[in-house]
Amino acid sequence: MIKVGIIGCGTIAQAHAKGWAQAQMEGRAQVLATCDADRGRAGLVAEKLGAGAVYDRWEDALRSDVQAVDICLPHYLHRDAIVAAAEAGKHVLIEKPLCLSLKEAEDIRRAKRQRGITIMCAHNQLFHPAVGHARRAIEEGRIGRVLSARTVDCFHISRTAEQWGWRAKLATSGGGCLIDTGYPPSYLLLHLVGERPTSVVAMNGNYLQPLIEGEDSANVMVRFESGAVGNIFTSWAWDVPGSSWQFQVTGEKGQVYGRGSRFFFKPLKSEPIEETLTPTDAFEAEVAHFVSCLERGARPLQTEEDGITVLKVILAAYESDREQRVVKIQ
Repeated sequence: MIKVGIIGCGTIAQAHAKGWAQAQMEGRAQVLATCDADRGRAGLVAEKLGAGAVYDRWEDALRSDVQAVDICLPHYLHRDAIVAAAEAGKHVLIEKPLCLSLKEAEDIRRAKRQRGITIMCAHNQLFHPAVGHARRAIEEGRIGRVLSARTVDCFHISRTAEQWGWRAKLATSGGGCLIDTGYPPSYLLLHLVGERPTSVVAMNGNYLQPLIEGEDSANVMVRFESGAVGNIFTSWAWDVPGSSWQFQVTGEKGQVYGRGSRFFFKPLKSEPIEETLTPTDAFEAEVAHFVSCLERGARPLQTEEDGITVLKVILAAYESDREQRVVKIQ
């Protein structure tokens, strides 16, 4: 049984808590401690999960009987918490983004290698049934060579300055929507195309969110090593028809597209075929996968190396928008 500490008990931790509750019901994990600067929030999560200890300093949650931590902190705290956890010999499930700079990423990489722990990036959208089905269809060659792909995560947000909190400042958020809710369509694009990204061009803007310093919308084009082109579109300013998030991949022989548990395969010059999939809670599946990897000593679906590649794309997009040029990814 994996002994766990949850560090950061805000909104996203509530979603993770469902996964930990399920893992505890199955006898595969036990949450020993929760931690948040707001002890009240930490206490609520602890009560839901039966955790016996509540802390307001994340360092205290790295106690000797904790084997793994689930880090759900604000962006600017990720690097320090991951490195401290790694140095304490704890396995890590880390919410997006992995960190805010390539220097921070290298610190994380070094700490992980020195202690030999497992780091899994909490890329929950990869656990939606339609995504896994699409990936298998692409690998099986059902659409042929991938030519283009598009991933979207857009919705309108209406918040006060207080509600924006740390997300309003570049120093604490690392950017605007792109490094936040634009992170999932970024890792989703890379996962579906399955190739190394080589260059990026982006156009970002702030149209309807004057209370934040960063962008409220981003349109990012990514070139891959095969020549395939991907598009990431994310916004806090407006919605998109059909769903707040969706994907589409086009190949020589057809397309795959969908969202959640809805998956479509469209052969070239034919009508689309919907394939029925069983709905799954992506956060529960994500936590279950993390626990399974620790039990088996297996590599997670997305490690810190995948998180670093996503970060490279996003940082290149910021550079491209700032300098109005195509940026190569090293």
